[in-house]
Amino acid sequence: MKYSQILSVLIETLEVNENPVHISLEETQEWPPAAIFFKKNSFLANSNAAKSLECDGCEYACFMPIEYTEDKKRAFIVCDHMEMQSQIGRIAVPLLRLQQWQTSTKLFALLLSKLLAFDTSPTLKKDSKIYQLGMLKGAKGRRLVTLNLYPLALAINDQAVDLNTLLCIDDERIKIDTDLVDELLNSDKPSDSKYTPNTNRQDDRKQKTLEMYQDWKDAYLASKKANPTKTDTWHSQ
Repeated sequence: MKYSQILSVLIETLEVNENPVHISLEETQEWPPAAIFFKKNSFLANSNAAKSLECDGCEYACFMPIEYTEDKKRAFIVCDHMEMQSQIGRIAVPLLRLQQWQTSTKLFALLLSKLLAFDTSPTLKKDSKIYQLGMLKGAKGRRLVTLNLYPLALAINDQAVDLNTLLCIDDERIKIDTDLVDELLNSDKPSDSKYTPNTNRQDDRKQKTLEMYQDWKDAYLASKKANPTKTDTWHSQ
């Protein structure tokens, strides 16, 4: 499988699962280099060992729980198939076979924050099923950037674009379509947008506060660059 195909599979899998998705070593056998590639690019994180898997002791291939010896150094499956139990008994399972990784919407949110150069962690809004990533400044002011979870889409300026369209893999690195981000950031808000944000007064106040804090931060960084020897108190005044 190509890297882009694997990326699409991960995105599509997360769109129908609210919990983190586990990926076994066996699933990655079709793409050995990609497991390392996606770990390097923060799409996969180490996960606990698998607690059950498909037994390869006979043709029935039952899905069975994993058992361990007392010292935890060896793993095995106890066959409970009526026809095969007396013939097979315990089936040894290499510990390497239990290795697995996981991906989640949180990892996607963290990666998008990194690609968009935000220096704050994403904030999950469970009631609206989005991650707030930060604020971007465009030609018409600051805009809140969020990751919508179901389906996975980046939303800016009341418009959303799915991650399969937004993300690509180039030179073994995951990259974001910056031209598309700028287009969303600087476009007029469409009247027929499929994405409808919460526009009550409380959210409006929160957004204005975020914009104000970001303006302060930008002003501080500019002042710090122009006057590097001055104290933080001087810059704040």
